[in-house]
Amino acid sequence: MKYRNKISLFLVGIAGLIISLSACSKSNSVTGNNKNGGANEITSTTLTGHVKGTMDSGKTYTITGDIYVDAGDTLMVKPGVTVNVKNNSTFFINGTIMSMGTQSQPITFTAPQKQSGSWGGFQADSAQAVTFHWTHINYTGGPDPTGSPRVTLVVHAPIKVDFEDSWILDGVDNALEVNDGAQLTMLRNTIEHQGSTDGEGFDCYRGVTGTIAYNVIWGGAGNGLKIQTDNTILHPETNLKIYNNDFIDNGYRRGAAEPGAGITFDQFAEGEIYNNMFISNYYGLAINKAADTTNTSYGNNYFWTDVDSTRQYYYPQGDWGKPQSSDIISTSASDKNPMFKSYSKDPMAATDNNDYHLQSGSPAIGAGNPKYNNDIGAYPSDGSGNKH
Repeated sequence: MKYRNKISLFLVGIAGLIISLSACSKSNSVTGNNKNGGANEITSTTLTGHVKGTMDSGKTYTITGDIYVDAGDTLMVKPGVTVNVKNNSTFFINGTIMSMGTQSQPITFTAPQKQSGSWGGFQADSAQAVTFHWTHINYTGGPDPTGSPRVTLVVHAPIKVDFEDSWILDGVDNALEVNDGAQLTMLRNTIEHQGSTDGEGFDCYRGVTGTIAYNVIWGGAGNGLKIQTDNTILHPETNLKIYNNDFIDNGYRRGAAEPGAGITFDQFAEGEIYNNMFISNYYGLAINKAADTTNTSYGNNYFWTDVDSTRQYYYPQGDWGKPQSSDIISTSASDKNPMFKSYSKDPMAATDNNDYHLQSGSPAIGAGNPKYNNDIGAYPSDGSGNKH
């Protein structure tokens, strides 16, 4: 009897241990998760693993490992949230992310050490919806397992991507890479100092449609915008309305062998390009002969630089794009100055302290195509543009 009792107690102990280990494993897989869905508050402020629910207004959260938002789940981030990302962690979005800041209470995703390349950004290749409003995203570009820097936000899916009134600062690679039929809304954002020796502001290809307007893209290593379809898959074409953006000081860090442009419009892309500022970029507006030139229109764009050697590249020689009668094209640093409230060129600087609002009397005021806006640039005088 005593022997049987010992056996029974031993088996009960083993069963209890198995149950305990199973419970621990399940708990670790949902750290920080509220199991009842996107409307419910995430109670933990230290997170890793599979997460869904709501990051509550004004709270600070620390990310210690990769975050996964599964298909069918939603991560909602409310106004005033700060998210400190450690350990080169990355957000992998297969469901929905909604970062809903406001002008008075923006959201911030950042790295405590405030160094470029500190974390992996948002890898949303198979996401179901992506929305960022009034959100700062700083210091991304941390390496993937192969050692390559990650894009700040990448989407490879035919979904709605809504990115408005937000900031991306000091990432190592592209700020945004959106392709494969995504429906894109990019309004009133500021992209600063993106890329180290390479990297674009926005990179859109393979059938993306939508609008890119009132954005400021400053100091990028490569192109402010790179728009194309594909060199082999020609349909559906990428088709974008690109208007009233400021492209400033882009394309220098990649070097003279492969300099960047304010906009490179390439392989089988079509669209409308109007009312944009091209200020002191290495190249200005590069519309390649491989673009769908039959269905591409452009004009009322503004070109100025204080670098004499790059003035010849407003429209790079050999491309299809040519100066338009509606353009404003300066011939010297003292000719047709756009009259920003403040501007000092430094494409190698890490932060932008300029003010691109137009002073009274700027040649850009009243020179736009009124289909988009009466003025040229991201800060039109009617106040409808960039709010930063």
